[in-house]
Amino acid sequence: MRVVYLLLIIITLFPALLYAQPRERVSTERPVPAALVIPDSELATPATLSHYLSANTTSRKEFVRQLYSWLVWNIGYDVTNMYNPDYYKDTLDAALKTLNNRVGVCQGYANLYYLVCKEAGIPVYLIGGYTKTYNKIDNASHAWIAVQVDSVWYLTDPTWGAGVLNNTKFVRKPVDSYFLVSPSSFVLTHMPFDPLWQLLEHPYRHDEFPEKFLKPVTGRAVFNYKDSLAAYDGMKDDLLKYQLVINRIEGYGITNQMISHELMYYKNLVRYIAENRKVTAANRAIDDFNRSSNQYNRAVNLFNDYVQFKNNQFKPSRPDGEIREMVNAIGRKLADSRKGLAGLDRNEMAIRGNISELEESLGSLERKVTEERAFVDKYIRTGKMLRKSLFYKTTWMGIPVN
Repeated sequence: MRVVYLLLIIITLFPALLYAQPRERVSTERPVPAALVIPDSELATPATLSHYLSANTTSRKEFVRQLYSWLVWNIGYDVTNMYNPDYYKDTLDAALKTLNNRVGVCQGYANLYYLVCKEAGIPVYLIGGYTKTYNKIDNASHAWIAVQVDSVWYLTDPTWGAGVLNNTKFVRKPVDSYFLVSPSSFVLTHMPFDPLWQLLEHPYRHDEFPEKFLKPVTGRAVFNYKDSLAAYDGMKDDLLKYQLVINRIEGYGITNQMISHELMYYKNLVRYIAENRKVTAANRAIDDFNRSSNQYNRAVNLFNDYVQFKNNQFKPSRPDGEIREMVNAIGRKLADSRKGLAGLDRNEMAIRGNISELEESLGSLERKVTEERAFVDKYIRTGKMLRKSLFYKTTWMGIPVN
């Protein structure tokens, strides 16, 4: 009987429990230029927005410039859902809700920016981390963007660029301070959970981020983030990729609950991927066993047909070659079944007992087929006038003599 396993599917994309919101700030930051006026028909999905920007800009830099401008001028902060971590189901859902409702939390801003750039073929990543305002660590995780323009990596935060919260009310104040920022400047206020996304050759540890002034750490060994980023981008094994994320996060210190939540998320993800792989391997082994079992069952059916034909003394008559082929066909099915068994993992608990049972059944039927092959060979060598006698056992004093 086939054993059915359930695959464990990870659908939680946002491990953080809260979303960081921009606070009121006093500054003389440069305002954002007016955004393109984009027809509503082009704002149905991240893809349609991306296609419109591609058609109406002449370079990647202009593309991301217009995307940032449009977001900060047209998307408000979703105060209602800033403490509702289950509001967004996944990356696309976050982007669509933000685009359709014209409000979003940091995940909405970042996911929309990410999908629009990705659709245009612009290298882009979603970054998760936490922030500090006025040298104080904010009490919730945050999301922003890493984007490559003209072979240079920049960091962008459209949420902070759109405005601030004042007594739980969003106040739109579009500024350019968070558009295409150099990594060395961005890390002064934004700390990614994974140090890779600092995009620095000398990343800061988490315990250093709360300091009022981040001191240069050039005395440390160089972290070749470009090579690590290339490896991350090209890595096909998600289990290994996420384990490396865990190693990097742990290596740079666990100093607050937000980092702990992120780390637990990735550890759960690695565990679930590993369990899924075990389930997949078990199901594959069961499928392979079932194929071998099916070959055996077909051999049994062919053998039963042969036995019935033999019991009728090979009537209605068939050419000798067809009779021999009946037995040979059974042998081929048994050989296919045994070949399939040879490739199975005998340490797989789901089928270990079944393999032993099938091997025992195969051996028994193979012995019978050997006997019947000898009978058919003798039948064919015997003159036709004497063949009928082969179907009777002649005994002398109870001992078979034929």
